[in-house]
Amino acid sequence: MNVQLETPHRKGTKKTLPEGWVTLGYQYAIFPTDEQKERLNRAFGCERKVYNEYVAHLYTELEASGFTGGFIRHKVPNYTEITRRFAFLDRSNDSFVYNDAKRRFQAAVQKYNETFARKPIQYKKKARNRMNTEGYIPSIRDIKGLPQFHQKKNAKHSYTTNQTNQNIRVIHENGAIFLRAPKFPEGISLQLHRPLPAEGLLKKATIRREGERYLVSLSIDFPSEKVKKKHNVSADKVIGLDYSQADLYVDSEGRKANYGRYYRLIEKRQRRMNKSLARKKNAAPLDENGAIQYSRNDQKQMNAYQALLAKSKNQRKDFLHKRSYQITNEYDAIVVEDLDLTNLAQMRKLGKNVHDNGFGMFRTMLQYKAERKGKHYIVADRYFPSSKQCSQCGHLHNNLSLSDRVYVCQNDTCCTKIDRDYNAGLNLKHYGICVLKEQGRTL
Repeated sequence: MNVQLETPHRKGTKKTLPEGWVTLGYQYAIFPTDEQKERLNRAFGCERKVYNEYVAHLYTELEASGFTGGFIRHKVPNYTEITRRFAFLDRSNDSFVYNDAKRRFQAAVQKYNETFARKPIQYKKKARNRMNTEGYIPSIRDIKGLPQFHQKKNAKHSYTTNQTNQNIRVIHENGAIFLRAPKFPEGISLQLHRPLPAEGLLKKATIRREGERYLVSLSIDFPSEKVKKKHNVSADKVIGLDYSQADLYVDSEGRKANYGRYYRLIEKRQRRMNKSLARKKNAAPLDENGAIQYSRNDQKQMNAYQALLAKSKNQRKDFLHKRSYQITNEYDAIVVEDLDLTNLAQMRKLGKNVHDNGFGMFRTMLQYKAERKGKHYIVADRYFPSSKQCSQCGHLHNNLSLSDRVYVCQNDTCCTKIDRDYNAGLNLKHYGICVLKEQGRTL
């Protein structure tokens, strides 16, 4: 069975999906041979080199113009101007390897313009500390949000190639499944653990390496009927989810998610690996240019370190996918709060937990899964006092502090005593019911 392929778009035309079509990503494990691994690793390195050349060109231009903040108006040169300067950036790689580096660089500049350009110039925390203690004069590299050089050891080893003239295919031969991609006409062994849509159009493929594992993400367009949202929603089918640092969330039924805190589980082991890598780096010899010559043991340790982080990431995603799938199946309306997770992550005592539990990713999963199933996804206003308001009488406890884990109503006629997070979950549920009533969707 071959995946159907799209008719190539003419250059300069805008690509739009037909009505009723959706785009989804399907991720699979691939098992390249040793010779194919060499070619893939070379492609990853060439993509990183082109990207770093774009960053160096930007820094040179900003330094020459005396950049002091604001929008970056940078004309990105074609990647051919870079590849012709280095002999190893040749046609042995797929041309989309170089084009992908340009696309990622443009996205990084756009992200800076959208996030930091309107604000006063900001410097990285390390640079600010040196400025306060050593009188350090910051440079362009110290500006927060600018595209950064990709390091060889810690970079994301990946590249994206687009569908052109049926050059990407999933084929079945002699009982085996292969991925055919540009520069890999013989095919890379693929584990197709779930089938692709029968009427799907394969748009692009992203190949990446995590430690010693190789993965491919296939972007597929296929027709999908839009599910209408449920009109009659009963109160017992509405659930409120209040964010919890330790448990991910506490719902309006008083239940906790019991999140495994997967990063905390590997934290001690990660610290030992970091020390080992630092010792190997300090003991490594230098070549004639002063560059560090890393040993094979160092590379083995780095692969083990990356595999450890990848396992923690996959455990987190697996937990969030399963829990969001369960919630969107059981309830017709899900209510969450609009938290500023970016600011929470910068707090000294809370930041690590915010990064560990992935509540932002969890909200995204809830949203798109609810939309596919015709369920309601409701976000409470950021200033809605879910924690300070009594879920029984509506009285506000304005002096409630973060250390108060039990909510005690200050209304003399109520005096409700309830768990703080459970109280917030109930308030979010009431908020969702009010929104649905305004829309005329409740029983």
